[in-house]
Parts: sequence; structure tokens; C-alpha cells
Amino acid sequence: IVEATVDLAYKNTTNVRTDAVSAAGVVTTGNTVNAVTKAGFRVQDGNDQGMGTSRIGWRGTEDLGGGLKANFQLEMGLRVDDGCATVSNTPGLTAPFGGASGGVTPAGGALPAGACSSGNSGGNLFGRNAWVGASGGFGEVRLGRQVLGSFSTQANGWSAGSSNGLYDAGASTAPAMGGVRFSNAIRYITPNLGGFTGSLMLAAPENTLSNNNGIVGAGNVTSNSKPKTGVDLALDYANGPLYLGFGYNTRGASTDGVASGASNFSDSKTKAYTLSAAFDLGVVKPYFNYTRQKTDGSAVNQPIPQVTASEAVEKAFQIGVRAPIGAATLVAGYGNSKLTFASATALTATTASGTAVEGKEKAFQIGLQYPLSKRTLIETNYGQYKHNQNGATVGVAAGPTGPVSTGGSLVTASQKVNAFNVGLRHTF
Repeated sequence: IVEATVDLAYKNTTNVRTDAVSAAGVVTTGNTVNAVTKAGFRVQDGNDQGMGTSRIGWRGTEDLGGGLKANFQLEMGLRVDDGCATVSNTPGLTAPFGGASGGVTPAGGALPAGACSSGNSGGNLFGRNAWVGASGGFGEVRLGRQVLGSFSTQANGWSAGSSNGLYDAGASTAPAMGGVRFSNAIRYITPNLGGFTGSLMLAAPENTLSNNNGIVGAGNVTSNSKPKTGVDLALDYANGPLYLGFGYNTRGASTDGVASGASNFSDSKTKAYTLSAAFDLGVVKPYFNYTRQKTDGSAVNQPIPQVTASEAVEKAFQIGVRAPIGAATLVAGYGNSKLTFASATALTATTASGTAVEGKEKAFQIGLQYPLSKRTLIETNYGQYKHNQNGATVGVAAGPTGPVSTGGSLVTASQKVNAFNVGLRHTF
């Protein structure tokens, strides 16, 4: 699939306000900085408009006899607007396809300035899919990097497809289940049983951290952390005009080491579930999705009586429709999400100070898709995306004998994007 869109009208407005927060928790309103981007037009890959990143790949099947088959898939992402291929997103490795910083990724795995990575490919050559497996009357087993069953279930409740099409929001108005893919995964898919299919995937942790000591300044950190096995479950029912789906995903993120200038070991776990539904009435097909994601994180074994605990909860829903209008198809969708991040920092054994972060997102899109052939279509869309965030963690600088400052800042930010575009998609 290759797809490109041209934004004929585009405007992005961002407002950021920084308020001062005293040790007693008194907030003083700061200045507002406004930034406006208003391009005459721009060319994009088209990923924001609903069918996922442009990609190319190879699939193969060998008939082994007796109903048993061997299968494989290798799939890479690309961007047709600038020709970008995926680059390595691993700290210390070279990015072979560009980057203003000499093609080397900085610590933490962030891409260098000017580098490009296509879609949610994990920064690997075949980052979209790379698996081998076998299928038969028992169902199918796959080994390797794969799209999560729960993410596909979530996408089935989005009228515009796997990217949800809500303009410039990507999948941000709903947290993408499990980060879209698992590496090092084992997946079992049931045969179709009267319209019902199930999928269970396990991602191997592969490494175990135990009694890992790190020294930063005068602070020591001892951790006993074991990377968690990723688990993904999808249950789908598709029979006639009705589709119903449920997805569940849990995964962990452990960092081996300490943050620069602080003694801190983080260990977090994320759980999410999603519900999707669609019903084809002929003249219109409505869609619905609800997703809830919760992340728990904590810092353990601090050398001073300072503990930071956090919990992030995001709740999102999407509604949409697809409706035939002659040979064309009307596609419309609306998404709404709320993210709450609770933060509490114990400055001393008896005094606590902190603030919660709350983010809200809204987005909508309406457009038409017109087929030129079975494999090629043109499309046009208008969309709007809004994001508002209030609050940021109170900053605390800590030393080996206790906190050295008790002030901080509270950031309020908002963003609004409007755009109208036309595009072309070809499936080969």
C-alpha cells in the first residue's frame, strides 16, 4: 500500500503557559507563548488519513500436505512523501538513512534530528511484521514480531481504519493497544468457529535484572526487577452485518540503570482493554470503540526519604460511520479522550507537594473516498484536532541528604489543528 495526501489548507496553533509554583503550593500565573504554523500546502505520507503507513512486504505459503501449511511475512514501512525508510532506534547504533547528528542515535533511543522513521515500525527494517509460522485445522501459530490482535480489534471499531483517520491525531485520541506490535512473540490464532476467532500472544521478556547496583553521586540504587512477559488477547465475532470485539493487553517497561543526576530506578506496568462494535445497515455502517489504559509506575529504594509514585489512566471513545454515496463512500469519525496522571512527591518525611496532570483530546474528520479501480482510490478530508493539558510534575532537585529546592512549575498547554486535504492510495 502506498498513499500520499496534499494539505491544501493547514493551520496549527500551540499555546503554552508556564506558572510558578511556590513551596507552599501557591500558583502564580505566567506568560503565554503562542506559536502558529500556517503552511500554504504540504505533502504527507497519508498515514493520518486512515489506512496506516505506506508499506511494502513479502508473504509466502508452502503447502506441506495433510492440511498443514508453512507461512511467513516480512513487511517494512516507508514514506512516499520524502522517501524515508525506517532507521535503527537503538541507542548507540548508526542510522543508515540520514540524520543531522551524524546518524547516531542519542542515549535513550531518540532519533537524531533530521532522521526519519516510518510509522509505528519500531525503527527496524522489517519493523511492521517479521514472523514465520504454521497453520492447519488447529488454527495458526506464529513466531516473531507481529501486529497485536487487540490492536486489530480496536481498529475494527474505527470508521477510518487502523490509523483512526482523526486528522493529525494519528491514534492519539485513543491509546494504541500495546503499542501496536510485540517483538519476540508467540501467537496462536484459533480457526473460525461460526464467526468467532480468538488470538493469544505472549512476548518473551528474554532478560532478567537482579540486584543491579548503580551509583550516581552519593546515591546507590539496588533493584530486583524482572522484565514482564507481554500478554495480548483478542476475541472477535464477525457474522453477517455484525461485528463485536474485545481486546486485552498488558506489558511492562523496566529501565536498567539510573536517571542522570538522580538516584532512581523505574519499573512500570501498563494494562489496557478495548471494546469495538460495527453493524452494516446497508445504507450506513456505524462504528464504536471504547479503550481504557492504565499505567502504574514507582521509584524504589531511594537513598533519601523521597519517593515518587505515579499512575496514569486514559479513557477514550470513538464513534463513526461509513456510508455509500453512489460509487463513493462517506467516512466520518469523532474521538474523545481524557488522560489523568497523578503525581505525588514527598519532599521530606512529613511534607508533601505535587500536582496532577490532566490532558483532554478531541478530534473529528469527515471525507469522501472514490475508487478509480479495485486497487486505487482518491480521497478528500476535512478534520480538526484539539488538545489541552493542565499541570506538570512539580520539579524537585534532590541531594544525598534531602531535597535542595522545593519550588517548581506548572505548565498549561493547548493545541489546535485544522486541515483540508486530497490524497491518492494504491494497493498492490
